[in-house]
Amino acid sequence: MRIIESDSQAKHLQEWLGSGVDEEIFHLNVKSLFGTLPYEYLLYSPKISRRNDGRLRDRDLKKYQHIELGGWWCSGIDPLNNYVSMMWGCFKPDHPRRDRQKIHKFIKYEHPFREETRAFFLLVPNRIWVKVSNRSGIPITEEDLQHPGGFWHWIWRHNVPVTIVEGVKKAGALLTAGYAAIAIPGVNAGYRAAASCQ
Repeated sequence: MRIIESDSQAKHLQEWLGSGVDEEIFHLNVKSLFGTLPYEYLLYSPKISRRNDGRLRDRDLKKYQHIELGGWWCSGIDPLNNYVSMMWGCFKPDHPRRDRQKIHKFIKYEHPFREETRAFFLLVPNRIWVKVSNRSGIPITEEDLQHPGGFWHWIWRHNVPVTIVEGVKKAGALLTAGYAAIAIPGVNAGYRAAASCQ
């Protein structure tokens, strides 16, 4: 199967636009990947067992071979690390693999193997930032504009109301509509196990 990069990008863009996400938010946060490139995004953890020569084990290569057929990758920025691009993210393969636990189900999204899940803080263009500011009634100062953390630092600094949603496209759609939104990767990512009290 031959993959044409521009066709993949156009298909992925249409998927996001169809979910109500602003095109600039898509271009700031999403990449179309195929071939061996998705391995660099999903299989980087030092916790992954490797062969003596450093190569991935055959079982992991077989498990993830479907990612070579392409898909889109989304990450965002890391507010816990000076707002730099986050290494962690999600990959939606164009041809997902079957879930071994639920044979009739496919695994729609892949996350970096053996890494803790994180939340998504999408990069936001200034015109969307202004939209969120207008909707929330919280002005953007010159100091906010100059801060390297930009939009997300402004959210934190001014305690702007935030909606937490499951799925990065939903966060993109809410941001497009002028609501501050953080995405978590799944329904179980939004809670912590409580320690027993005695």
